[in-house]
Amino acid sequence: MSQEPGPRIRVMSWNLQHLQGDPLAVHRVVKAAAPDVLCVQEGPRFPGSDRQFQRLAGACGLYHLAGGRAAGSNAIFVSDRVRARDVGAFTFPLGHWRDNRRGAVLATVQPIVGGDPLRIASVHLPLDGGQRLAHVRSLSRQLRDFGLPAVLAGDLNEPPGGASWEALEPLVADPAPDAPVTYSTASPRRRIDAILTGRGIDVLEYGAWSPDPADARRASDHLPVVAELRVLPSRAS
Repeated sequence: MSQEPGPRIRVMSWNLQHLQGDPLAVHRVVKAAAPDVLCVQEGPRFPGSDRQFQRLAGACGLYHLAGGRAAGSNAIFVSDRVRARDVGAFTFPLGHWRDNRRGAVLATVQPIVGGDPLRIASVHLPLDGGQRLAHVRSLSRQLRDFGLPAVLAGDLNEPPGGASWEALEPLVADPAPDAPVTYSTASPRRRIDAILTGRGIDVLEYGAWSPDPADARRASDHLPVVAELRVLPSRAS
């Protein structure tokens, strides 16, 4: 990993299992990671979930930027070390009326102290392979539209080398092929959660931080992923 100086953005991505675990363990893990941007998958999904997101933000010293039921239970939170703009939340079309509603949250974030912006998405891909590819194609178009270095953080529901990972590669790719497994906390055996990065993103660290194992098990069935990123200076005149 690069050790170049410059403004950094610390990104954390975590499937929170609809906050069915110990909320205090969730708070401890997030505060220990100290992210600038927290991308959540499987957040609260029932009516009143906005209040749960606000409580989570307050307990972790973050701001709930966007997401929730209107984004298929995905969300993005930010610290006061970054500014955000062009925030959007949406859901994907249902393949079948019995399918779980899936969606994504996108935002442009930039360090307060300077540096260039990046475009980030928080997403939870479906279990069905065909639907995963359809969602990847739709999300890739939206990430690409802003012309900024892209980051996709989420639960991809398939391991590296899968069709969705390959379909994303023109835009974002795996910066750490040797990263540890993320699922499940009770019996870790699969790497299905990741922070994928595009051109113009310098990955300073990936997976160097890990949560307290007991808190991780109490909090969720997924392990969080943390990456320290820097946007390479633009060469545009």
